[in-house]
Amino acid sequence: MAKLLNAFERQLAAFDRGATPDYDIVRGVIDYCLTYPDLYHHPKEDLVFARLKLRDPAAAEAVGDLKAEHDALGETTRRLAAAVRQVLGEGEVPRDSVHETAAKFLSFYRHHIEMEEEKFFPAALDALTLEDWREIEGELKERDDPLFGQEPEERFVALRQNILDWEQENRR
Repeated sequence: MAKLLNAFERQLAAFDRGATPDYDIVRGVIDYCLTYPDLYHHPKEDLVFARLKLRDPAAAEAVGDLKAEHDALGETTRRLAAAVRQVLGEGEVPRDSVHETAAKFLSFYRHHIEMEEEKFFPAALDALTLEDWREIEGELKERDDPLFGQEPEERFVALRQNILDWEQENRR
């Protein structure tokens, strides 16, 4: 997700400079965030969180309301998608408004990832049993990641290539 957010941030920087961002990349980021995390990743985390509440209520309380945060991430992403649709539809949209919506999206996602890495995932790994993990896996159908999996879906090919190209350029 960090690579994805960085790709989006590069496009936002182009927009802020008055240049035209690569809207295939922008749409790819938005589309990915509206599909894979909301439909596959977050539901799995919600199941893990429900189990964490049973195993270690104090740790779950320290994490906060994960479901509400996932819902808010989805709403933030939908607002960003609407702003981009307005720009692409050549509607009158103040640049500051688009930037603010995009910056909120980036900030919220990064904060969410940080919270999960520092609080949620360590707490779940400590508290859940092997049986818990098996039951959680059994409740959800696994799906290959449409961007970072073996074969990216056609709609994410440009985004994946952008991420790979940027990584290659920055290794030098």
